[in-house]
Amino acid sequence: MILHLRNLFTFVGGVGMFLYGMKIMSEGLQKVAGPKLSNVLKFLTANKWTAIIFGALVTAIIHSSAGTTVMVVGFVNAGMMKLNDAVGVIMGANIGTTITAWIVALAELGSVVEIFKPEFFAPVIFGVGALIVVFTKKEKTRTKANIFVGIGLLFIGLTLMSSGVSPYSDSKIFRDAFETLGRIPILAILSGAVITFILSSSTASVSILQTLALAGSVSKGAACFITVGQNIGTCITTIISSANSSKNGKRTALLHLLFNVMGGIIFSTIVIITYPFIKSFLDTRISLFEISIFHTGFNIANTIILLPFSNWMVSITKKIIPENTDEEEDFNLSEKTQAILDERILNQPAVAISTTRHEVVFYSKYVLKNLKRATNLVLKERNDELIEDVVSHEKQIDRTTNILITYLAKINNLNINEKEHIEIEHLMSICSDVERIGDHAENISENARQMMNDEVVFSSEARNEMENIIDKTIRAVENGIRCVEYKDKDSLKIVRSLEDEVDKLEDEYKGNHIKRMSAGECDMLAGIAFLDIIGNLERVTDHANNLADYVEAENKNEVLIKK
Repeated sequence: MILHLRNLFTFVGGVGMFLYGMKIMSEGLQKVAGPKLSNVLKFLTANKWTAIIFGALVTAIIHSSAGTTVMVVGFVNAGMMKLNDAVGVIMGANIGTTITAWIVALAELGSVVEIFKPEFFAPVIFGVGALIVVFTKKEKTRTKANIFVGIGLLFIGLTLMSSGVSPYSDSKIFRDAFETLGRIPILAILSGAVITFILSSSTASVSILQTLALAGSVSKGAACFITVGQNIGTCITTIISSANSSKNGKRTALLHLLFNVMGGIIFSTIVIITYPFIKSFLDTRISLFEISIFHTGFNIANTIILLPFSNWMVSITKKIIPENTDEEEDFNLSEKTQAILDERILNQPAVAISTTRHEVVFYSKYVLKNLKRATNLVLKERNDELIEDVVSHEKQIDRTTNILITYLAKINNLNINEKEHIEIEHLMSICSDVERIGDHAENISENARQMMNDEVVFSSEARNEMENIIDKTIRAVENGIRCVEYKDKDSLKIVRSLEDEVDKLEDEYKGNHIKRMSAGECDMLAGIAFLDIIGNLERVTDHANNLADYVEAENKNEVLIKK
């Protein structure tokens, strides 16, 4: 009894060390390569075959198809990648995740290549990595050393798992269980899916299956169907975590599930049809290398077969998750932003920053639209409905500002580098300045309301001046947003020039308007509104100029603090 309990503890401890080692290794790799991989995923997915190759490479590097899928869902969710472009990366991720199975298969190599076996080099890899982590003060070096700590723990865990199950290699219970799974495909697929869902990693569940195979107790039929189930199981976590995503985010997660389920159906159908002819083959024991061969071969074959139908699968996801028939986006900015900035992409800091920047730009353009609505009230038609429209949009802006800044604060608390901290601080400041532009837009709408209630209008000269300063203000904000979106130097210069012009115009137009009021050419109430509005417009250009300042400082890798 004590012996069985010891073996159980050894196996459970091995699973824990393996999972923790893989987590540390994956996080380290993502921190080192994350930003570069994000750029690859964003810009090199137009061609499906290229997307497949890069999806496989990214996943092989970070040892996590879930990590790659999170990146893809994050980009699609934020509108930075098209749903059709995501197909190839997802397919490639399924292939890339098989790399760990090949590493685990090294355990089956003979004594001739003893040096390549995990139990031989794992302790020294772990030891060297741990020593560097303990004694170095450089964050980058510690991050890289954590990768080695993770690799060491991963292999030590595999060795412990193997030690825990090896005494039962001839156990009748194990043999009977896997023979049953081999004869009942649906049960084997469900087992693989459930285990993978519980572990939240197909890589981990495949490695455990390989450990059991090392004990000689797993049949080929059971292993193949369990592996198919593991491919499906890895999608379940993504499906659940995409519950708060946008429609395209949900479709991306569904696309991953659809791809793996269809591959499983095709494979199972072929096996069932040919079962009488291959029964004796499926009943034989499978080796670690054979599991690796099947795992990789199945995913490559699945990709080749289903790639021609990728557009059809995208259409299916759109039918399952249809678009809304009514246009509600303008009145649901905060809900849209909340859905896109979900917690799961915080596991990918580079993706989280990129996604949030995209949302900050979208939010800024939303504020610009509200500023245009407000200024149109000054120059064009005024009524209570149009004024309340500006006010309701401003409430959305305030809620969205809180969502963005709260999320940016969460990213800032992650283990990110100094350059990323600077970018986060500037994005927070940009949100604050953009929100102030929204406040000035509301102020202008209230001036328009007062003019409407008092039934006053501007003189023709005042109107011409107002049109001119509004035009320059709008252009300043447009170019400020362009600076944030593209880090465009030409736009930066335009903002600075327009801000100077508006400053001068405010002084000039104030003087002109005071003269008109003194001469009785302009109504006193209209005059007060005129001065208040151009004062708000001048402050709007100051905030637009701040946007350009933050981007310029960010490009210099400096922190800019506005008083």
